[in-house]
Amino acid sequence: MNISVEQQGDKTSVVRIDGNIDTESGRDLSVTIMGLMENSSLSHVSFDMSTVNTVTSAAIGKLLNFFKYMNSIGGTMEIKGISDTLLNQFREIHLDRIFPVSQ
Repeated sequence: MNISVEQQGDKTSVVRIDGNIDTESGRDLSVTIMGLMENSSLSHVSFDMSTVNTVTSAAIGKLLNFFKYMNSIGGTMEIKGISDTLLNQFREIHLDRIFPVSQ
């Protein structure tokens, strides 16, 4: 898995995740999220997960915690760009009802 973060203006970041998120790569996701949380000017984060087919429950937990963090500071988070496989998984566990998910 590869993760890249692109700053778009002062307040927006796009996180592109390329590949499946397993236990080992979940640690990389944690590091990325911690870095985003250190940016006090950030108000919107968009995750591009269009090449991710599977995620661990731990990775889902990290995304949920980050979503809660963004809400607590008045910011927003979305998953924009998601594979059909992962979208179906998110729908099965109702993640699409918690935070914005779109293809």
